[in-house]
Amino acid sequence: MSANYPTKIFLAMKSGNVCALKDCRKALTSDGVKSNPAVIGEAAHIYGESPGTKTKPASARYRPDMTDDERNHYDNLIYLCPSCHTKIDKQEQDYPADVLFSLKTEHESWVAEQLDQGMSEVSFAELEIAAKALASGKLSSSGDGFEVIPPEEKINKNGLSDTVRSDIAMGLSKSHEVERFLANMATNVDEEFPERLRSGFKTKYLELKETLSGDELFISMLEFAQAGQKGFRQQAAALAILSHLFHLCEVFEK
Repeated sequence: MSANYPTKIFLAMKSGNVCALKDCRKALTSDGVKSNPAVIGEAAHIYGESPGTKTKPASARYRPDMTDDERNHYDNLIYLCPSCHTKIDKQEQDYPADVLFSLKTEHESWVAEQLDQGMSEVSFAELEIAAKALASGKLSSSGDGFEVIPPEEKINKNGLSDTVRSDIAMGLSKSHEVERFLANMATNVDEEFPERLRSGFKTKYLELKETLSGDELFISMLEFAQAGQKGFRQQAAALAILSHLFHLCEVFEK
């Protein structure tokens, strides 16, 4: 048994899609030549996953007193490139659990700082990339428009954590810029673009809602919006667009 897909997505997003070891920090989305971009990051267990067998040793840092749910919880996972994952497991004495927990905390704090800085630098160029990822190219048959819902009320209704609440607040700090960008797109490029953006967002939301909810649903929407972007400004732009649509659209529980 290993961590489930939503947990891995959440881990990757909070890790900025880069390796958590400070002397590596390799981008973990690989661009293809003929293939689509591929995620190459791994959700590495801090306290190991397997008790071992007669012919195979236990996983590094394995603790028999943990349940499988505890082992595969986000809190016991650190996002690494394949090489660093191999290194921490084969050089266990250099990477005891307390060191890995500290590295995870330090890395995710660094990512949050980089995202915050990136948010302050978001321009129309980054917003255009993020918006085009969310736009489906097809108009919804629904006549529903944007509907303003108080963010805090919507966050509580959807059972979102303080971590995601903080992300949404960061994204909403750029809501005015997003509005200006969409108005510019509608006036100068494609008058139907804001509606296609909303429609694409709604379509993806309804698809993910079949199996996900709460933080996992929001983070999976963020993964969709980021569309494999590696830079923090691009990731921040995706969060700004997503937070704006979360606030204004008729999706997510009201």
